[in-house]
Amino acid sequence: MGYFFSLLRQLVSILRYPRLFLFAKRMGKNNRLGPRGHFFHHSEIYMGDNIYIAPGFHISARNLRIGSGILIGPNLLLECDDHVFKSVGKTIWSTRHERNIGTVTIEDDVWIGGNVTILKNTVIAEGCIVGASSLVNKPLPPYTICIGIPCKPYKTRFTREELRQHLSQVRSKYSFEEICEEWSKYGLSQE
Repeated sequence: MGYFFSLLRQLVSILRYPRLFLFAKRMGKNNRLGPRGHFFHHSEIYMGDNIYIAPGFHISARNLRIGSGILIGPNLLLECDDHVFKSVGKTIWSTRHERNIGTVTIEDDVWIGGNVTILKNTVIAEGCIVGASSLVNKPLPPYTICIGIPCKPYKTRFTREELRQHLSQVRSKYSFEEICEEWSKYGLSQE
């Protein structure tokens, strides 16, 4: 019965966003996309498996990669580019189609709260939690809880011992030592 409902939810997402499912670089399995969302540049989107994006999102992709096991709250604003505004002798209106293009990467096992804005050239690392109404404009370290405008690591998700246990039970691209090193760069307590 659970498989049937999972398939039905995937079908609803396909009907809502057919261009995404047809043209994305990769569209994983069991992805649920809420209503009232907008995708731009479908062919530059890579999506892993088991992704939920709540209603009311705006995703302007230029080299966008979303990993697997992702939860995203309502009203996400994600921009992989921005306008060129330093053209001397040209108005902003006349340069409206010129862009500075960047990338956004959301690694596996990430939870992003509601009303979050994510800007170009950012990486939300594996296991990261981004608090509601945050503005992500810089890379965020793995297994941290990050909040604010601009978004910064506030604390770690696990103690060192909990992290060691967690990594022994899940597949991670990071070693225990790499994560602890990242935490120390931000002065985060590692108990």
